[in-house]
Amino acid sequence: MSSTPKMTLDEEIAAAVGIVRVGLDRLRDAATRTEELGPHVAALRAVHDHRNPNNGVLAAVADVIGTITVSITDTDDEAIDDIVELLDEAQAYVQDSTGDRLDRALERLAPLVNPPEPHSGTTDDLRS
Repeated sequence: MSSTPKMTLDEEIAAAVGIVRVGLDRLRDAATRTEELGPHVAALRAVHDHRNPNNGVLAAVADVIGTITVSITDTDDEAIDDIVELLDEAQAYVQDSTGDRLDRALERLAPLVNPPEPHSGTTDDLRS
């Protein structure tokens, strides 16, 4: 019985990046195979959805950055505090800044995906 040789760190990281890229390619393809806006909105919500901000692509990226940040805090080097601060900021930007911009874009897309119904011309319409 032969065993599969273990991957080197570089191979393992390259494989993980490849898997992520395949997933992102599928999101892009699902969104852009039509000119309809619904699939575009769905793909953007898979990246970041304010209704469930702990799920989605941005949350996963932020989680990786956060976990790595925590992992390196025990490193005994004077530069580590500055590095941790930069990584903390990067994590926040992924979720907060990028997420906020996606939320605003999705908010503006909503009426284009679900346009209001046209007025029926009844007297009830005149009261509003």
